Amino acid sequence: MVAQEWSGRKLESSVYFEPDEQGLDLFSAYLRSFKREPVRLMVDLIEEEFRQIKIPLLRGSDRKAILKRNYAKYFRNSKYRFAISQSVEKKTRKEENVLLMGLTNQYLLDPWLKIIEDTRTPLSGIISLPLVSQDYIGELKSENNAVILVSQQVPSNLRQSVFVNGKLILSRLVPIASFYQGDYAADVIRDIESTQRYLVSQRIVGGADRISIQIFTNKRHYDKLKIKCTAENYADFKIHAINEVLKKEKIELYDDQDFSSGLFCYLASKKILVNHYAVPEERKYYHHHLANFFLKFTGIAIFAIGIGLASTSLVEGWMYNNTVTETNLIEQKYKSKYNQLSENLIDSTTSTTSMQNVVKLVGLMQKRYISDPEELLSMVSREISLFPDIRVKSIEWFTSKFADATSASKVSWGKGKRKKKK
Repeated sequence: MVAQEWSGRKLESSVYFEPDEQGLDLFSAYLRSFKREPVRLMVDLIEEEFRQIKIPLLRGSDRKAILKRNYAKYFRNSKYRFAISQSVEKKTRKEENVLLMGLTNQYLLDPWLKIIEDTRTPLSGIISLPLVSQDYIGELKSENNAVILVSQQVPSNLRQSVFVNGKLILSRLVPIASFYQGDYAADVIRDIESTQRYLVSQRIVGGADRISIQIFTNKRHYDKLKIKCTAENYADFKIHAINEVLKKEKIELYDDQDFSSGLFCYLASKKILVNHYAVPEERKYYHHHLANFFLKFTGIAIFAIGIGLASTSLVEGWMYNNTVTETNLIEQKYKSKYNQLSENLIDSTTSTTSMQNVVKLVGLMQKRYISDPEELLSMVSREISLFPDIRVKSIEWFTSKFADATSASKVSWGKGKRKKKK
């Protein structure tokens, strides 16, 4: 068991635990040192099998019933199984190509899962390394439809995953004892040839089809593998130095790597909600973790909304107070102006009818009495009696040939011609 802590693209730490009593105790202490942070378990086991089946294109409970029967057929004694749809064939009836995956020996995980359960560590899922490696096939940019990806995560086993049109078809984990001593390159090529013969025998690929062989290796084996693969012409071999791959992907590790586990663990760490094998009972603490997270998020969101509403209310109240103050100032200004105008206002108790009579009188005076003051004064005296407070102090009478004469002193007096009376 290897426990890795990732922060983005950087591997913070890597701790190894042996599958013995001491290793299990250390693993338990390791998990208890965290505050119940969620973990995910990636498996790379010989006991993992893959089966391709065809089922009718169905949905809902009918599809689940067919998958359940196939689970019982191929993985009867295991609860760790998974099905992934790969394609749909349209023939006389529509059929779905499904890849069944499962662990034939589920008891390998029991000691580790029991510790995860006892420490109440949230387990987000159990994921398959070959299926995670499918995400990287597009980066290899092979021109061939069939690809065999060869990698090694531990010294004792060699992983070969077969992809057709970018989809995982099967994966084999075979023992290899020559990683440190022996002819490693010859052993790798021999195992690849065995996988290729199996693909042809199962009619997964044709005998004449060219297969792309993508090998991840380290510095010590790179040159030997390159020489060995150059001598073989039955397939398209490409050798990738694992440290160059990590550098290209900008993955930060503390030293040079001999194995490919860093790449696949990084790919697994990027996935958010992924699970292949874990059953609901094993993920209950993870569901509690998600519920707790969403409750905290909701509480923070409500608190932020409350703060926002309170701030808005404070701003509105401040603006209202400023508006009231400005309104009071305007009111005082208009009251002052009103009082000033009221002091200069001449109060008149004259009725509207009386004012109309005065206007008519002035008009009549201009039309009829402009040349004779006698009748004018008689009429004016009658009209002035309407205003008991009015007193006549002086009257000035003059005639003029000009309409803009303003006083008698401005008039040029002369003898006017009398009109002949008829």
